[in-house]
Amino acid sequence: MPKAGVVPLMVRPLPAALAAVLGAVCLPAAAGSIIRAKVTDAGPGQRLVPIRGHGNTGTQEYLDFDPSGFGAHPGRLSMRAASGGELVVLGPPAVGQVARRMVERGSAARIIRDGRGRLSGHLGETPADFGVAAEDAVIQGLPAWVIAPPSSGSTDVWVIHVHGLGSSRSQCLRGVAAFTALGYTSLLPAYRTSLDLSPAPGRSHLGASEWKDIEAARRYALDHGARRILFAGWSLGASIVLRTVEQLPAESTPGVLLISPALDWPGIIAAQLRRAGCPGFLARRLPHTVNLVRPRGEPVLRWQDMPGTPAHKPLNIPTLILHGTQDRSVPVELSRAFVSRHSRSAELVEFEGAHHTLEWNSAPEVWNAAVQSWCRKLELGGSLPAAGPRRADAGIDPERTGR
Repeated sequence: MPKAGVVPLMVRPLPAALAAVLGAVCLPAAAGSIIRAKVTDAGPGQRLVPIRGHGNTGTQEYLDFDPSGFGAHPGRLSMRAASGGELVVLGPPAVGQVARRMVERGSAARIIRDGRGRLSGHLGETPADFGVAAEDAVIQGLPAWVIAPPSSGSTDVWVIHVHGLGSSRSQCLRGVAAFTALGYTSLLPAYRTSLDLSPAPGRSHLGASEWKDIEAARRYALDHGARRILFAGWSLGASIVLRTVEQLPAESTPGVLLISPALDWPGIIAAQLRRAGCPGFLARRLPHTVNLVRPRGEPVLRWQDMPGTPAHKPLNIPTLILHGTQDRSVPVELSRAFVSRHSRSAELVEFEGAHHTLEWNSAPEVWNAAVQSWCRKLELGGSLPAAGPRRADAGIDPERTGR
């Protein structure tokens, strides 16, 4: 089972040292400033995973990882050396004395030289890496990909895929095939704090301003033939999606797909503080200090105005949530609570043993089947495959998940 502290974060963790300072000093303004800086950091993650060894089996390279660490996470992952370089795609782990992953694409030479790198669920950086053709588009000065299905099976349904914090459009590429098979067109836009634009973007507003870029993407889709538009939001992208939908007329979109959704920010921050050792009563109060000291030009973060939080008005739109049970960035309990509050419109599929935004990686067939089954219920038309299993524990090796 992967170590709780080693996760592929799109939502930044609050380290134990920070929790100790906050708990000891308990100065609300200082605490709020530190938390705000941490949770609005839109830069790439800095957590590195060491390799335990390397070698070759015939003509194929392999990398070995700690069998109890993140390198043993089920499914295919990718790795980039600590010093940068190309994205290397790694196969599923064979777990024994070590967790051994075969190199499926790229060269691991730079990772071996550095001895460590960044593991993630991204399995490619462009649509071409997934063997699909895409059209480049520019929407209000921001880049986007348009991936159309074969013309013989195309419909007027578009899906707008929105990536998470500290990430890029490539995060969403894993999810495109499930929709392409239905005849839907996929639009993958960047937004103002995407890593597509800069390796050091400005501070995230947690959706308070970014939603406007996704609304522009929606208008682009309508101008290019879309008649019905679904949204798929990953991590923070889920909050951005719900903000966008909230601005639209009632029932203007058939539904939203949310993957590891970062919606209840006070709950997310409090859970991370508790995990880092902060007392529970303090962890519940500290998220509400983020506006006491605000950098010039940065907006007020009003938690109650963020769609999906317990204090926000209920949503009445078909919603499918896909969430891993080992998510240490956004606890799956928050998605369970969301579905409980929206029992008539929302449903949850849990992925046993999956970490943050790695649901697809842990069980791609189950992920695709769940999405396509949900689309079938929305009655959008298209070429719909037969329904698949509804739980994600089928087909996952219990030795890898610790279950």
